[in-house]
Amino acid sequence: MKLNRLDTIDAIDTINSTSSMNRERNRERNRDRKYRSLLLIGTLVAAVMGFVSGASAATISFGLDIEFSGATAPVSATTPWVTIVLDDSFGDANTVRLTVSATNLTGGASGENINSFLLNFDPLLDASLLSFSVIDNSASVPNAINAANNAYMADGDGFFDIEFDMPPPPGNSPSRFTGGETIIYDLVYISPISASSFDFFSVMGGGAGSFTVAAQIQRINGNESGWIGPIPEPSTAVLLALGMMGLGWRRQVR
Repeated sequence: MKLNRLDTIDAIDTINSTSSMNRERNRERNRDRKYRSLLLIGTLVAAVMGFVSGASAATISFGLDIEFSGATAPVSATTPWVTIVLDDSFGDANTVRLTVSATNLTGGASGENINSFLLNFDPLLDASLLSFSVIDNSASVPNAINAANNAYMADGDGFFDIEFDMPPPPGNSPSRFTGGETIIYDLVYISPISASSFDFFSVMGGGAGSFTVAAQIQRINGNESGWIGPIPEPSTAVLLALGMMGLGWRRQVR
């Protein structure tokens, strides 16, 4: 069969159109594979982290290494300045041991000191039912230990559930909680708890955001102060959100 010039042009156009459609299908398949992989990775990582956080963690440690209030950071370039450890391997199922160390604050009579530190508690439980047993407070005796849901603020940056108010005031200078010192308390509840019962973010209260723990440091450079906390880590909820974003992108492509 002999093709005329118009038939040849039509045939070439058909081939080009088919080739273009095939390339587009291939691009769509590649995008689909990419978004499937993103969704799978996000879901798997979130599931693993969810499983780990749901289990009874023997120890959770917070390193307070950022100043978040816009004031003055502790002098030392070595962080964390303060370490807070929660350990549920001590005592019975209702007990979690709290160890707070002024790890890298400048020490001495004129050094930096922890004026107060704040923790969070499982929002489904009543923080006011916690009790506090001294294990070692020889370094510094708190003026008061307070507990109530969302009752204590860190410079306007979130509402916390537990407050350790350290001297002074009304305590005297030698009783300050300063560099290199450690205090230890058992946190006791009316029913079983674990270290993860204290691994929650404060309720948003403005400022720099919410934190799992916080501490106010005084006598920085002699007469300055600042609020410090841990660098927030990605939560299971964030990872799940990333997975859902991948699913949304995939749907948009289709």
